[in-house]
Amino acid sequence: MKKSLLFLIMMLPVLVWSQDPVQKPWVWTGITGLNLNQASFSNWTAGGVNSVAFSALGKFSANYTKEKFTWNNNLNLLYGMVKNQDETMKKSEDNIELISVAGHDLSKNWAVTGYMSFRSMFSNGYDKDNDTIRISKFMSPGYLTLSPGFRFKPNDYFYVIISPATAKFTFVTDQTLADQGSFGVTPAEKDTNGVIIKEGENMLLYLGPFVEAYFKKEVAKGLIYETRFKVLYTFLNRENLEAYDADLSWENFVNYSIAKYFSVSLFLHFVYLPGQPTIKFDNFDGVAVPKATPNRHIQIKETVGIGITYSFPAAKE
Repeated sequence: MKKSLLFLIMMLPVLVWSQDPVQKPWVWTGITGLNLNQASFSNWTAGGVNSVAFSALGKFSANYTKEKFTWNNNLNLLYGMVKNQDETMKKSEDNIELISVAGHDLSKNWAVTGYMSFRSMFSNGYDKDNDTIRISKFMSPGYLTLSPGFRFKPNDYFYVIISPATAKFTFVTDQTLADQGSFGVTPAEKDTNGVIIKEGENMLLYLGPFVEAYFKKEVAKGLIYETRFKVLYTFLNRENLEAYDADLSWENFVNYSIAKYFSVSLFLHFVYLPGQPTIKFDNFDGVAVPKATPNRHIQIKETVGIGITYSFPAAKE
């Protein structure tokens, strides 16, 4: 029931935003997709695991322009699950992201801007080696970035935002995860018997310069490429960071329409978050004990899908 409700929520904007806009100067666009995958093996000498998987995607934008004022909003939703033979169904994709940028033009290509982004997830995430241990949930983590700055936008499909002072809040509202020090927050203090004497903090603040570059264009007929690159260097909470460390994120999305309602999509995401440790679990007498270990690796996430896609406004024939 919860999965059905989630799917309806992700597809609901199609029913609303696919209509002709009533008001100018709002411009509404979006793309929704549903990918299904199934694999079955019988007496297959090379081996294989029977599996069923699905993922639902929604990318929506609402952009307002009036005289020298602009307001650009992007909502990105992604959720997927996979069921392998003899295993419980597991989450494979989960993302909620809202980005909003308001700007006032100073010249043809430059504007002063206010930037906000929020990112979290729909449902609980569990340790890959022990599916009874929860390691994430909605607002654990939750990321909020607030950034006054300047935008250079030479055309309709590319811009760069530069901010001298940006605040990035990392929220971990689940106290158990906060006590472990998940996602970089200060962990709980314990006595020699392992009893918590001070709870872990529920928020981590980064403050420093920020740069974001964004590109989205139909580079060939039916082929859309979208990319977003972000860098944040913090002057606060650098106890576990090297002098050169900064938060990096580079997202890439490619969608190619092979027919009116069918497409191939690729999502590729690179992340470097040196201030966020990996929580691993050691087993002592059958009890899983969390242990935070530094994670200075580039994290990579890649998804390829073929499925049903609907875009609006519809492309002209």
